[in-house]
Amino acid sequence: MIYNDSKYNSDWAIKPLNKLGEFNRGKSKHRPRNDKRLFDNGTYPLVQTGEISAANLYIRSHSAAYNDFGLKQSKLWPENTLCITIAANIAETALLGYPMCFPDSIVGFNAYPEESSELFMHYVFTYIKRAIQNSASGSIQDNINIDYLTSFKFSNPQEIISG
Repeated sequence: MIYNDSKYNSDWAIKPLNKLGEFNRGKSKHRPRNDKRLFDNGTYPLVQTGEISAANLYIRSHSAAYNDFGLKQSKLWPENTLCITIAANIAETALLGYPMCFPDSIVGFNAYPEESSELFMHYVFTYIKRAIQNSASGSIQDNINIDYLTSFKFSNPQEIISG
């Protein structure tokens, strides 16, 4: 299934998400996740699924921050990374307004510039969000995984098929 298929993009190339950019799950290895030792005097912003849902395109604020110990068990993602929620608020997206960490309930997408853009994929996910949410509903806690997302194929304007 081509998720963003329409009569307006019928001459665009079709590619899976993992061919359009780097696609990786967030990291939060330490348990419990709310251990004070991760956050005391923290300076590395940490974004959660609720902040992605509440964002208006760009995430420009955060309510928690990791310290050096917290960062060691996570990863600092670059500005403009597209964040996609895979648990709780499924398929919500927003772009990082500045470098931030995020947990494994979020995946990050950084586009290959010659293939796509984070902004374009944000709007694609906005368009297909309801279909993703409907396919994930029914479990105790709705969620999706990276394999599910990387199986999606998208019409991509960067490489138009000559006809």
